[in-house]
Amino acid sequence: MIAFLLLACAAHRAITGSVLDRNGQPIERAIVSVKPGGVEIVTDENGRYVIDYLRTENGDRTELRKKTDYELEAFLPGYHITRSSLSYRRGKVEADPITLVPDTVRMSETDSDLDPNLYPDRSQSAGTTYEGE
Repeated sequence: MIAFLLLACAAHRAITGSVLDRNGQPIERAIVSVKPGGVEIVTDENGRYVIDYLRTENGDRTELRKKTDYELEAFLPGYHITRSSLSYRRGKVEADPITLVPDTVRMSETDSDLDPNLYPDRSQSAGTTYEGE
């Protein structure tokens, strides 16, 4: 009986972790992917995720491979993509928290006249025309 319980516990392979903002608050609905493995998981309301399977090249589920280095990548629109490395050995492993940093847009005044009527051949520089022109 004890051997069966030990075998059942040893068979569960998973990478768990959390995604936080730079203030340490959990980020809900961030996408966490693992490479190699082809899996994308969405964080819960507490910023937590569990990766307990991978995908083969033809899309079948497979378990995490022992003694393998994985790269975790977290993404959410409005934040920079953040990557983290993890050496998976066996069992259930807690990854270090992944901290996402907000994208920033710098606005500044310009002396240029941005009136589109001043640039009649503007589509030639891009090589395309815009819908409605």
